[in-house]
Amino acid sequence: MGSPFWQIRYRRLARSLVWGVVGMTVFTACVTPPYIPDESSEDSGMTEPMPPEMVPASVSDRVLEQAATDLQLPISDLSILRFNQEVWSDGCLGLGRPDEGCLQALVPGWQVEVVHHDTSDFYRTDADGTAIRRSPLDNNLPPSITAKVLDLAATETGISAQQLQVTAAEPRVWDGCLGIAKPDTVCTEIAIFGWRAIVEGNGEMLVYHTDMTGDDIRLNDLE
Repeated sequence: MGSPFWQIRYRRLARSLVWGVVGMTVFTACVTPPYIPDESSEDSGMTEPMPPEMVPASVSDRVLEQAATDLQLPISDLSILRFNQEVWSDGCLGLGRPDEGCLQALVPGWQVEVVHHDTSDFYRTDADGTAIRRSPLDNNLPPSITAKVLDLAATETGISAQQLQVTAAEPRVWDGCLGIAKPDTVCTEIAIFGWRAIVEGNGEMLVYHTDMTGDDIRLNDLE
């Protein structure tokens, strides 16, 4: 599926900015260690950011092979941008068709974003990449981040998380302020891959910006 203008923008930023918070590099066909500790940081008292859990190379290789087949492109033209470790609701990785019987069991796995120029596709896998499904969904906010966003929204609104839902979500690339800065605020010029999510329920609508893992979630009250 094609990507709107903001995805074109974040891929341009990804090529020109250094990852400072997420601490990973975009990788093609293989997994590159996302974080190299600074040997001087221990002496200086500085705390380095911890890397996200890395998707195994065996899984990323299989996803890229599947994406190359789906898109009819050489693997060398594809890159993996975002990835999240998830637990899927069933054997169909939460993407079963209405007429499809899915094993009713929790399945650990991954969500992986494959990009090709201005095109972005999301894939779900089990833990070792044996099962792979291309997502047909418009909203691919990872379930792990969805839960964190809804919990925060429930706390901030006093509305039960069960009465709230994420109605839309878009992958974004943020600066050091996650795209939320009041006038005269200086934001670090780094590329933080994350999400913009809209939460609605009980007459309320809130907009949240997150990093790639959902460890940093901020309410955008400037819109």
